[in-house]
Amino acid sequence: MIIARRYVAITLLLFLSSLCFNAMYLSGDGRLHALQALLYGPWGLVFGMYGWFANPLLGLAILVHRRWRWLSLALGLAAFYLALTSFGIDRMPDNRSYNFVNLTHFAPGFYLWLLAIFAFCLGQAWWCQQARQGAAIPGWHWLEGVLVVVLGVVISFAIEAPSLRFEINRALEPPPYIQPIDPDTI
Repeated sequence: MIIARRYVAITLLLFLSSLCFNAMYLSGDGRLHALQALLYGPWGLVFGMYGWFANPLLGLAILVHRRWRWLSLALGLAAFYLALTSFGIDRMPDNRSYNFVNLTHFAPGFYLWLLAIFAFCLGQAWWCQQARQGAAIPGWHWLEGVLVVVLGVVISFAIEAPSLRFEINRALEPPPYIQPIDPDTI
C-alpha cells in the first residue's frame, strides 16, 4: 500500500535516475546522454521526432493527478504513447559533429524514462479505480516536492553547462561539399 501511495515519488525518482545514464547509442561510437536528450528534445519537432513531448504531458499529468484523476490518466497514457514513438527513430544528429548518424540501440536512460511514465500510468489507473470505491487519491508528499525541486535544479544547471549546449544552426546546415577526385583534373 505504501508503494501505491508514493507512485508520484517513484515516477520522479525513475525520471531523475534516467537522467544519469545514456539514452541512445549512435553509430561511430556516438552516444546521447539522457540529460542532453531532455534539453535537445524540443528540436525534435524540426526533425519529425515527437517522443520528447511526452515530458510536458507527464509533467502536466503529475500536476493534475489529484484534482482531475481521469484527465491525468489520459495525459499519462498519451505521454506513454508519445514515448513509444521513439522506437521509430532511425537517425539522430550527433551531439559533437551535428551530422546525422544511425541510432544503433537505446540505452538504460531511455528505458528508465519509459518505466517512469509507465509507473505513473499504472499508479494513476490504480487510484482512479480506488476512487470509484470512495478512496481519496493521495495528495502531495514532501518527498515529491523535494524531487520536483531537485529536477528543476538539475535542468537549470544543465541549461547553463557549455558542454550540453545545442547549436541548431550547425545541425541544420548542409554537409560540406567535397570535390570528387578525378584523375583528369589538375
